[in-house]
This record gives sequence, structure tokens and C-alpha cells, in this order.
Amino acid sequence: MRHSASQPTRLVVSPTWASTAIRPEVARWRSRREERRASRATPRTRPPTTMRARKNRRTGVQRKSTMKTYQALFSTLALCGLMSGCAGSGGGAAGKTAAPGSKLKPEDRGNRESPSDAAKKAFAKAVASYKSAGGGDTGVSKGDCASVAGKFTKVYEKFGDQMVIARFNAAATWEECGDTSKARDIYKELVKAKYWPAYNNLGVLYWNEGNTSKALEYFEKATQADRAHATDARNNLAVAHRDKYADKPTSSDFNQAQKQLRSVLVVETWNKKAYENLARLYYDRGRLEERSYLVLSDLVVQQALRVLREHNEESAELWNLRGLLYLARENNQVEAYRAFQKAVEIDPQHVDGNLNIAFISIRFRDYEQAEKSLAIALKDKAQKRNAEAHLAMGVAKRGVKKYKEAEKYYNKAIKLAADDPRGHFNLGILHQEHMVAADDVGPKEIEALYNTAKKHYNKSISVAGSDKDYADGVTDAKERVVVIDDAIETFRVMEELEKQAKALEKQAAEEAAKERKRLLELEEKALAAEAEEEAATEKAAKASKEASGSAAKEDKKKPTDKKSADKKSADKKTAAKKTAAKKTKKK
Repeated sequence: MRHSASQPTRLVVSPTWASTAIRPEVARWRSRREERRASRATPRTRPPTTMRARKNRRTGVQRKSTMKTYQALFSTLALCGLMSGCAGSGGGAAGKTAAPGSKLKPEDRGNRESPSDAAKKAFAKAVASYKSAGGGDTGVSKGDCASVAGKFTKVYEKFGDQMVIARFNAAATWEECGDTSKARDIYKELVKAKYWPAYNNLGVLYWNEGNTSKALEYFEKATQADRAHATDARNNLAVAHRDKYADKPTSSDFNQAQKQLRSVLVVETWNKKAYENLARLYYDRGRLEERSYLVLSDLVVQQALRVLREHNEESAELWNLRGLLYLARENNQVEAYRAFQKAVEIDPQHVDGNLNIAFISIRFRDYEQAEKSLAIALKDKAQKRNAEAHLAMGVAKRGVKKYKEAEKYYNKAIKLAADDPRGHFNLGILHQEHMVAADDVGPKEIEALYNTAKKHYNKSISVAGSDKDYADGVTDAKERVVVIDDAIETFRVMEELEKQAKALEKQAAEEAAKERKRLLELEEKALAAEAEEEAATEKAAKASKEASGSAAKEDKKKPTDKKSADKKSADKKTAAKKTAAKKTKKK
């Protein structure tokens, strides 16, 4: 979070609250412990096939350190009133100036002068070099780190103790470039001179490494080094105690955090970070122990927003927290959503605001919005290691039917948190209920998807083990395995029935073919007989016709033949008479 350079106390940015995001409801896991604490915890509703967050544990996966250092680069104008405050207790007193290039010594801390005009000019050039290299925005590229840090170091070497901030900025530049070893060496050099920002940033480095006790030690030393000006260190000290309190509520941690934040607000009534942290401290107490503190948290938020408006400032953190309060006090998801939207209007890259918009969008089944907001949140380095955010993105991708991408995010969540069964559970849901519904999925593919789902359910059961927090989820997974086994058994029965049906169909087809063949043969025979009959009929008709023709011809010949016959008969008779006459004569 950036701050105005006109406020000298903001040399080092105090921590942001990465833990102010509500948890995504990713699948059906709801711990019994959460059920018991439901009346005290932030109200949640559970959307279908989304997951319940596991209890809040400080791990590298789900939770990044809330601390950040700020590359303290100020304009020349801001530097004019800055150096005495940054020098340490007693800073700004007249006296000798450390020789150029000399190491700061503890005894030098009360003898620093305000920077000369030449020092301011040289510092401004170094700042310009830092900004042109992308510092504070995209970040200084590794190729420019040595050059940028070297320019700050040269300013310090030339002007000495009056430009200790330049030496500090060299360390901050190395830290921004990811070389914490070089940054740490310079910070350690500066703490020898009781330079409180160096104490603070060393505390942040220890915090990010998970060394809470060492971080607390250095934050405390930072406040002791400059009780009047080390407000950022006080903020960080409060954050450390607040974080311990959130993990394991104790009155001592709460009181220490509250004390440090009140001390900051006494000195700076407009300190945005102090307001944000105090409101969050009260919110945590209301969430974890006494709900009446939720009212107090809301009052701090309202007062802070009013004070900041008077100073022309806005706070995405406070609007994000206001959304959480709407959920915690009233379960008013609509107003909470509006508050989260306001947070991202102020800071479009606000991680928690985008996460919370995504989680509520999942509840409202607005998966497209959830996908967009999570895409922004996952640009954050901490969220890239956050299994919770990847699970939520899996749900969002599943909701917009991008199943392969959903599968990728679930697998990433499993990789980030191998001891969390919810990733496997969600993969089971994805394969069992969603991938099988695709248009191009056939019976064999469905069974393969069911078997994959079963594998993931069994894995989720194995990972959950006997953890009571996941007892309900394990029961659900076991029931789903039974359903899948029944479905696969049904597939086998259906396959057998289908096989029998095909056999009967084949038999019926064969019998039908035989019958068709028989009928065809009969038909062929009938046709042949009919053809023969037709041929015989035709032949008979032809013969009859021929016979009729012959008879007609004979009839025409009959008169001539009769005459011939009569003549022959007459001739025979004449011959007979002649023969008889001859015989008579002889006698």
C-alpha cells in the first residue's frame, strides 16, 4: 500500500491484512469445530458443490505474512522535514556530521544534521533513477538492481549520516529485487546506529521467514529507538500481536496490540494504518470471543472513514472490513458485496476485496464475476501459494463450464496443500457431476469419469484420515463412492441386458431372414408355376388358333373335293357296270 511522501512517519509501510478475506466455500467440507463456532464466526452460506474452509491455521500455504516493507523513496520536498525523524531519538540536533562513507555508530545517532540542498538534490536524482527502473510499480528489474542500489549508496557515501535514508533505500531496493541477503546486511549495519526503520524492516524479514519471536523483538526495538516517530514499527508490532491473538486468543496479545495502535493514534490522529489495524483487532475479538466488539469495530471503521475523508484519503482495507462486518453482524451479503466493490474501486488490485467479491459471487452463482475477481487476486504472490484461492478458482471455472481449467486449479490446490482433502473431493465432484454431462460423452467415457471421481473421493478420504474437522466430508465422499459403485454395477447389468437383447435381436433377425428366404423361395416357385401355366395357356391358345385356321381352309376346299369324289364314285360305278356287262356277254 502506498502512502503520501508528505508524511515522514510513513517511511516504512505498515502491514496489510492479507487475512481479511472471507473464506471460499469450496465443496461440502464443513468441520464440526466450525459448526460449534458458527455463532461466533463470520456467517456463511454454502453453495452447491463448494467447499467449506478448514479452520484458520497460519501456514505458508493459506496465509502469507501480512507484513510488507516499503521502499522508502521520498521527494526532496518530503525529505526536508524527514531526516530528523528518521535519524533516531534525538534526531535533528545540531552537531557534527558523520564523515562521508563512514559507518553509522551508535554514538552518532544524536548528532545528525538536516540534509543540505546538495544532499537533497543528489537524493532526488537517485529517486528518479529508481522510478525510471520501475521501482514502486512493476518493481526494479534484476538487471537494474545493482545500478539503482549503487546510486543510493553513493549518495550516502558522499553525504554521510545526513543521508542515512539513502543507505536505507539501497537496502530496500535490494529487498524489492528479492536479494534479502544484501538487504539484511545493510539493515544490520543501520541498526547498530539505532535507525528505527532498519529495525522495522529486519522485523518484517524475520516475520516473512516465520520467526515471530525475532520479528516481535525487532519491532519492539524499533519503537524504543524512536518512541515519537516509529509509528510504522508500532503498527507492525500491533500486527504481530494481533496475528498471534487471531491464532490463539489471549488478553496479553490483544492488550499489547491495542496499546500500540492507540499510541500511534495519539501522535497521528489521521494514521490510516492504525485505524485499519485497530478496527481489525476489534473485529477479530468480536469474531472469536465477544460479539460486542463487532459493534466497536464498526464504530472505528465509521470514524476512520470520516477522518480520512477530511484528509482526502480513502481506505480499501476499511471498506473490505466493513463488508466483513456486514456479514458477521447481519449476514447481509448484499451490503457486504457493495462494500467489497467499494474497496476494489479504491484499489482495483486489492487482493482481499477481490477475493471476497469472488467468494460472494460463488454463493450467488455469478461464476463469471468470481472468475474475473480471482484472476486479479491470484496475481498476488501470496495468493499464488494459497490453496484456498485456487480451490475457489476451480469452482468458478467449473461454473462457467471450463472443466479442464477447473481441473488444473484443483490440482494446483492439491500441490499447494497436500494434506487438504478438499482438492480431491472437488475433483470427484467435477468428474462425477459435470464432465459426464457434456454432449460428446458416451457410456464408456461416463464410466471412466466415474472411476476417476471414485479415485479422488477415496484419496480425499485417505488424506482426511481421522481428522474430526473433515468427518462430514468423509461421510459424503463415502456415500458418493457407494453411488458410483451402484452406478457401475448398474452399467454391468445394463450391459448384460443389452448383450442379451442383442442376442435375441440377432436370433430374431436370423429367423426373420430364414422366413424371408422361405417365402422368397415359395414366391419364386409360384412365379415359376405361374409362368409355366401362362406358357401352356399361350401354347394352347396358339394351337387352337392354328387349328381353327386349318379347319377354315378345309372348309373352303370341301366343294371341289365333293365333285371329285362324286366323279370318282360315278366312274367306279361305270366301270363296275362295264365289268358286269362283259361277264354277261361271255355267258
